[in-house]
Amino acid sequence: MKSVKGFTLIELMVTVALVAITAGIAIPAFSQLIQDNRIQSQAEELNALLQYARSEAVIRKRSVTVNLDAATGEVEIIGGGTALRDTTLELRAIDLAVSDASVTYRPNGTSTVPNFRTVFCRDADPATGYELTVVGSGSSRLSNKGKTTSGTALGDCTL
Repeated sequence: MKSVKGFTLIELMVTVALVAITAGIAIPAFSQLIQDNRIQSQAEELNALLQYARSEAVIRKRSVTVNLDAATGEVEIIGGGTALRDTTLELRAIDLAVSDASVTYRPNGTSTVPNFRTVFCRDADPATGYELTVVGSGSSRLSNKGKTTSGTALGDCTL
């Protein structure tokens, strides 16, 4: 008797069904991960821009201002009347709230706004949010997901 190698139709159908079930479970979790990473990357980008502005103020020995438009995500860094950087945050599906439209760093690196805060969230859900603060000394700090920079739960996505 001759043996036939290969898969039966039933074996193929079971395999396809298992792949479909696995994909049905994994795809929503994967898209959630992508959205969470997008929020975090935009918060980290703004943090980097604030650190850049502070260092430029110290290096140039003159005030540097960061203007931030929460509606459009436009960030403009101006030092001595000259635009140093101009960029736009990608706010697609991200809610951004800011306490002040601008923050200025003095030549010694301190901030003119002692409690500058921004909050990045998705769908107004504080569990997905990141808080970014700038204190009077000029240092900026980015919180963990769903927390404030002091470590407590982020209660709201608005300021």
